[in-house]
Amino acid sequence: MKRLILANLVLGAWLMISPFILQLLYRRGFTVTWVDVIFGFSIAVISLGRLFSYTSEDVMMMDWVVTIFGVLTIINPLLYNYYGVTLARLNNLLIGGAVCLFAIYLDWKDSDRPV
Repeated sequence: MKRLILANLVLGAWLMISPFILQLLYRRGFTVTWVDVIFGFSIAVISLGRLFSYTSEDVMMMDWVVTIFGVLTIINPLLYNYYGVTLARLNNLLIGGAVCLFAIYLDWKDSDRPV
C-alpha cells in the first residue's frame, strides 16, 4: 500500500517538473503545460500527507482528492489540445491515468479494512 502512495508521490513530482523538461524539447512546452506544475504539486503534497495520515476519514478524503487531480490531469490536454505538443499530451494522459488508478485502488483497499 505504501508503495502505491510513494508511486503517486513520485508521479506528482514528475508532473511538477515535466513542463520544465518539456521546455528544453519544445519552445512552447511550458506555455501549454504550466498547469501541470500546480496539479503535480497538489498530487505530491496530498500523497505525502496521505503517507503520514492514520485516521480513516482523512485517508478516504485524501484518496478522493488525489483521484480528482488525476482526472483533471487527464482532462486538461483533451480540453486544450496542447497545440500539437503530443509528448505533453501523452505525458498527462499516462500520469493522470496512473494516479487515478492508484488512488482508486488505495481507496478501495482502505474501504475493505475494518475500522
